[in-house]
Amino acid sequence: MQDWMLVYDHFDPAAERLREALCTLGNGYFATRGAAEEADADEIHYPGTYLAGGYNRLKSAIAGRVIEHEDLVNLPNWLYLTFRLEDGDWLDIREVEILSYR
Repeated sequence: MQDWMLVYDHFDPAAERLREALCTLGNGYFATRGAAEEADADEIHYPGTYLAGGYNRLKSAIAGRVIEHEDLVNLPNWLYLTFRLEDGDWLDIREVEILSYR
């Protein structure tokens, strides 16, 4: 069997949500999107944790009919980790010079 790697070698804000989805890790019961540890939900990132069977049901009246929606619930992001140097600002990858990314 040949070794293989999935590697992203640069930060691409436009592709970040796709990368997070493709790098989701789960076991059939519990899954976590492959978001960066310091990522918070914003216009670039969408960290999420999901549980099989964890749905939210909502009924809406549309054009005189009641429609029931069932959506996966995005559980709290248990991976959130951020840091800063001494008394500096908290890390924001959009605001720093990236010397290496892999």
